[in-house]
Amino acid sequence: MTILIAGLALLLPGLCWWIWFGRRDDDPVEMLAKIIGISVSINALVAQLFFVVKQRITLAVLLVFLLVWLGLSLWGIFKRHDIKASWAWLGVALVFVELIAWRLYQAVELVLPPWVDSLHHVLIVRKIIETGGLPIDLSPYLPVPFYYHFAFHSFTAEFSVLSQLSPDQAVLILGQMLNAAIGLSVYTLGRALFKDWRPAVLAGLLTAFFTQMPAYYLTWGRYTLLTGLVIMPLAMAVAIKVLHEGRERWDWLAITLFTAGTLLAHYFAAILLALFFIVLGAAYLFVGWRARKLDWKPLIMLVLSAVTGLALAGPWMLRVIQFSVVSSKIYVNLPENIGGFFNNTGQWEYIWYLVGPKRGHVLLFLGLPSLILAFWKPKLRVFAWWSLILVVQSLPWGLEVGSFREDHFAIVMFLPLALLTAGLSVAVGDLISRFAKRQWLGYVFLLLITSSAMIWGIKDTGNIINANTILATQADIQALDWIEKHTIEEARFFINTAEWGYEVSRGVDGGAWILPLTGRWTLAPTVFYGFGEDRAWANQISAWGKQAQGLTGCTDDFWQLVLDAKLTHIYLREGVGSLQAEALIGCEGVEVVYAQEGVTIFTTSVDAIP
Repeated sequence: MTILIAGLALLLPGLCWWIWFGRRDDDPVEMLAKIIGISVSINALVAQLFFVVKQRITLAVLLVFLLVWLGLSLWGIFKRHDIKASWAWLGVALVFVELIAWRLYQAVELVLPPWVDSLHHVLIVRKIIETGGLPIDLSPYLPVPFYYHFAFHSFTAEFSVLSQLSPDQAVLILGQMLNAAIGLSVYTLGRALFKDWRPAVLAGLLTAFFTQMPAYYLTWGRYTLLTGLVIMPLAMAVAIKVLHEGRERWDWLAITLFTAGTLLAHYFAAILLALFFIVLGAAYLFVGWRARKLDWKPLIMLVLSAVTGLALAGPWMLRVIQFSVVSSKIYVNLPENIGGFFNNTGQWEYIWYLVGPKRGHVLLFLGLPSLILAFWKPKLRVFAWWSLILVVQSLPWGLEVGSFREDHFAIVMFLPLALLTAGLSVAVGDLISRFAKRQWLGYVFLLLITSSAMIWGIKDTGNIINANTILATQADIQALDWIEKHTIEEARFFINTAEWGYEVSRGVDGGAWILPLTGRWTLAPTVFYGFGEDRAWANQISAWGKQAQGLTGCTDDFWQLVLDAKLTHIYLREGVGSLQAEALIGCEGVEVVYAQEGVTIFTTSVDAIP
């Protein structure tokens, strides 16, 4: 019940916005999607505001904000007589609950969020809660300045405080809630594109139950990107309506908030949104110029709203520019000859894997013809150009934008493919109805397509987790609890490590969670240590992590690492990593202090080093 109340409280800002400023032609799904997107965006902007004015967000302040949102919402319901209750609202709420239940079922076997990114996401949420807002840096855990996209973290921190869930469980549960919300956002974009609920519903269902992404984001811990993909389609949908359906009075505010929210949620999602705005604006100018009838007001409104959103997120963007070393260059990556396009087979195979498996390949083969057909429909042409850019950018060769690789584009390909395939399916259904002169046959065709896709998808994605990405088990949870209760905060742990890339090391078992959950230092203190400005310090951490990868016993190299890194404890799990507990049993200078269910913790004695 506490989790439910906390979840509803998170949505109060968006509910308040919709009551006062939302479009009254929104159906209940669009309304709920926008409430979620606005809530995330406002939460991020408020967190940024308190960071700029250097004030803490205490529990009392948080409760005051919630009471204000609630009061404004109730006042709006009383004052705005155009709000009419509908049983459809309850139906949509129940559908969303079912989507959340499905996403939570996909995560049911997890005791902690999986894989490497989840470690620093939890650490950041923990630090935000302890700081009472966005931190300047992650000390005392890491001497690293904080300039990461944070909309997910600030939203999760609020959820953690209100629900009384630990940061790790808040990340896991809210992450799946937001993952479920992507289906609502895709539906909203589909409504704007097709002006028809049928392809919108099918696209939303494909996203929720059929496509590998975004469900697979769970196993990667890509919580920031999925948050960006909740907001980005909503901004696209409102922008389409502003230019092609006539603007509502407060549409500019929606675009502003969605733009700012996307920027603060994920930089890649912001790039995709900016790309869509550019294509949409250019197409609007071209069509208006050809018809010699150009209404500048909607375009100016779109541009000013997007620029205002950028300005609202500006303080954090300036911080990112100040600290970030990420490349922003655009360059062409082409082989010397035609045959070179096919030499990099490993990269081609990886992209094929990302857009797969078989379900994804089927969607790809349906989506590409749909993309070609979309160019023939004026209302879909802008989306077709945007989708084509994504397809081209997902190829191993071509134009490269800064640090955004082709695989970044490949893992968001589900969005245009789901929408375009849904549009094609409805068009085929309509053709069947027209030729057979039986309208119900078209609906039967759509029902068969939808039910088949859902059955296939549910069967395949019920166990979406890649077992190789699960770092922690229940045995690790018990050991981590023991560490927090029985070790001092200054304890320093050896853990088994592996190469992550970019000269950064990662943990390979539950020991990787020691820093995020207990605050104790570890040999691989999440891959976020690579964000540090002190390169000598970061390089030293990398060197220690690399040195740990080859250790198999209490050799001279082992003791040298213990001495150099000032390690006081050793965390090992049976069967994982190069160093195993049996290799240290009987070694002088180490002593077993914990041994349960395959997890062994040793203490080290520097005085006893041979």
